[in-house]
Amino acid sequence: MSSFFRKLTWLAGRHQKESDLQDELRFHLEEEADEQIASGRSTPEARLAARRDLGNLALVQEDTRAAWSWTFVEQFAQDVRYAFRTIAGNRSFSALAILSLALGIGANTAIFSFMDSIMLRSLPVDHPESLVILSFRTHEPEVSGFNMHEDSFLGPHDGFADSVCSYPAFEMFRKNERIFSDVFGYQGAGDLHFVSGDRADLAKTEYVTGNYFHALGVPPAAGRLIMPDDDRAGASAVAVISYAFSQRRFAGAENAVGKPVFLNQHPFTVIGVAPPRFFGADPAVVPDVYIPMHAVLDVETNFFPNSAVNFADPNFEWVVPMARLRPGVGIAQAQAVLAPQLDQWMRTINTNRRRDDLPRLVIRNGGAGLNQLRFEYSKPLVILLILVALILAIACANIANLLLARATARRREIAIRLGIGAGRWRLVRQLLTESVILASVGGFSGILFAVWGIGVLTNLIGKGQENFALHADLNWHVLLVVAGLSILTGTLFGLAPALQATRVDLLSALKESRTSTGRAYGFRRFTLSRLLIVVQIAISLVILVAAGLFVRSLNKLESIDLGFHRENILTFNLNAVQAGHNESEAAEFYSRLRARLAAIPGVRSASLSNYTLVSGRSMTMTSVRGDQPKGTLVMSVGPDFFTTIQTPILLGRALESRDMGSSHQVAVVNQKFASRRFAGKDPLGEFVEFAAFKDLRFEIVGVCGDALVGHGVRDKGGPTVFLPFTADHGEPLRAVYYELRTAGNPLAYVSTVRDLVREADPRLPVSEVQTQSAIIDGTINREVIFARLCTGFALLALAISCVGLYGVMSYNVARRIAEIGIRVALGARRASVVWMVLREVLLLAAIGLSISIPAALFASKVLKSFLYDVEPRDPVSIVVAAVSLVTVTILAGYLPARFASGTDPMSALRHE
Repeated sequence: MSSFFRKLTWLAGRHQKESDLQDELRFHLEEEADEQIASGRSTPEARLAARRDLGNLALVQEDTRAAWSWTFVEQFAQDVRYAFRTIAGNRSFSALAILSLALGIGANTAIFSFMDSIMLRSLPVDHPESLVILSFRTHEPEVSGFNMHEDSFLGPHDGFADSVCSYPAFEMFRKNERIFSDVFGYQGAGDLHFVSGDRADLAKTEYVTGNYFHALGVPPAAGRLIMPDDDRAGASAVAVISYAFSQRRFAGAENAVGKPVFLNQHPFTVIGVAPPRFFGADPAVVPDVYIPMHAVLDVETNFFPNSAVNFADPNFEWVVPMARLRPGVGIAQAQAVLAPQLDQWMRTINTNRRRDDLPRLVIRNGGAGLNQLRFEYSKPLVILLILVALILAIACANIANLLLARATARRREIAIRLGIGAGRWRLVRQLLTESVILASVGGFSGILFAVWGIGVLTNLIGKGQENFALHADLNWHVLLVVAGLSILTGTLFGLAPALQATRVDLLSALKESRTSTGRAYGFRRFTLSRLLIVVQIAISLVILVAAGLFVRSLNKLESIDLGFHRENILTFNLNAVQAGHNESEAAEFYSRLRARLAAIPGVRSASLSNYTLVSGRSMTMTSVRGDQPKGTLVMSVGPDFFTTIQTPILLGRALESRDMGSSHQVAVVNQKFASRRFAGKDPLGEFVEFAAFKDLRFEIVGVCGDALVGHGVRDKGGPTVFLPFTADHGEPLRAVYYELRTAGNPLAYVSTVRDLVREADPRLPVSEVQTQSAIIDGTINREVIFARLCTGFALLALAISCVGLYGVMSYNVARRIAEIGIRVALGARRASVVWMVLREVLLLAAIGLSISIPAALFASKVLKSFLYDVEPRDPVSIVVAAVSLVTVTILAGYLPARFASGTDPMSALRHE
């Protein structure tokens, strides 16, 4: 221990120790010289004898320092100082290397920060490792692409895990006190009409059980949280709001406690505020308000049209169950105990279903919550991480090539150091220190690029939501990865050049002049430098093919014929039922408001529908004349709907104002419905009816063109029936979407629309205000940004590869300048010199393509679920990628070749 502190003391006071050492050696020399003089020698002879007896002063100093300190630490400090001097002395090389590494490490850091947030980070609650999610394996079809399930990345399976159960099943889980210390549940209620004071708004609300906050170990930021006594029939109506919502609506958490509020016209009292970092049990959803589970019996929502009956229905699955395991109980043990119980319980309430069709319990780790974001984005993030890792590999290969070239230029320096006694591994360590420091500087610079990349990815995943719960940041996990990645890359691209640089022939290297560049190898020798170029070309093509597939897929999506004109349409959502109107009043209110909106100057036409134009849900139908087309969609629309969206009426007429509220029920069908149902016959005058409402018959009065209204952009569209929005077809009318076709920019009419709605009913908030073009673009927002990111990565990989190729070819030309001068002096034409250099470039490109095309075909299979109407082996993408790569590669090689062809023979030979 005393030796340890003594060495630390030496490190702290090195300069004083060095001075003391010099004084001590001088004292010994003088004492020895005095003794020699006393024995009869002259002063010069005495001093020479004293130095001879004491030995090599430099060696004595080194031995003394070794006794004082750690030799490795001292040498490492020397290597670091020398490395910084070398980096500063080669500014062009250092800047290029640092920029390449900063882009590669920065991209990896940004992607990993989101993987840390989505896939690795736990809920901000007490002991998240003991939380589990109770899921149920069913036999529904597998999903893929961007909206995928967690298991879809692992391979095919017999169904997927749905994390909802009935309330009676939830109560059954609660009885397992030997397994769980707490069982709690929740369910999203959607956007409820929220009123505090004279201000109305929509608040994302969540039903939670009474022990929800206690089981998660969440303390209140103000007031108290929901307790078991609050979650029972007849209890006082209480609510807890999120910290962010308290800041927006009440200017602080303390101000919110005790405030009376209304949710869907039902009174509640705010009893507390959740802590700032708490966002619920699902990072994909950010509730503004939490209310007890039993409040669903009072608060009417679209999800619970018959809440009193569905609440206790054992076959109505709506509660998301989670639990906290008791200490010492594992997931496997809980699965073994609860799975048979659930199986037995399910068989008692489903006597008519086969046992194989019943859901099976699957207990999963719940430390990260339900985390729908993980299900949706795990595979895209893995794909992006692979792409940026390949870019980093290209950057490493590029810098390794540059280091190989620089190592050749330092042959004489390395030979001199070896010749005077330096060990090879000591030099390797010193060269590796340079590489690691270079990579560390690049990693530090990459953090700046990562900050920008995190912003881009936040927009990708959050879709522009201001209150998006998931925020990736550069926490210590991410910074630790950056440090490790910097050290790893520095070692990878520095090791081979360091080994090759120290493997030199001392005699030939020492004979080289300062201006010579060493031995110039012909094109037949396949050196490590050329191998690295081939690797760069191969990886670049794989990335280019992937980017080409994504761009082609995006072009397919953007060129889909929607069947209606998307430009100059403003849409917004209203829910008059939530604001206190009954259904009949709401229909009349919607009609009056539509007329007022249509009268706004600059609004060409106005209509409404019960769904947005690019999404919807299907409703089973049958017909009095044979089988109904499968997958038929029913939309309730207002007058001038087809005029507003500019979809043509092919037969008959459109729905008009006289059809709204008329006793004569009419309908318009699209062309697909008419052709599939009536097989070329005239559909006008025929009838359609709903399976569950046999007495409701709708006469077909018109046939419109096929449009993707009510469907997603990825859908092919299907049979659709359009009904008057006032028609009673078994589904109550609640919220509607207005569509306004304007003469100019639709967003210029937003304030006028809000004023009109406020005049009509100040209790009614306007939500989802956006243009139809923005809605459609939003449905493919992830594909757009994903394609742009991959294209940017591909261009970056191509640029790094070509810069590396240019640098290596320029260096090779410089080394062969004498040979080229002799060839020109002997009569070689300029074109032959250019071809001599380009021949090597083309050979390397051909080798790289021969390796990368099979690899690209294999890798493209992984991207199949991300593509729309494009095959993974799309020949256009492969050919365009290959041609682009060869073109840029030839350009990178042509510039050095052109320089070589202009060589002056006399200057070249004089230089040699």
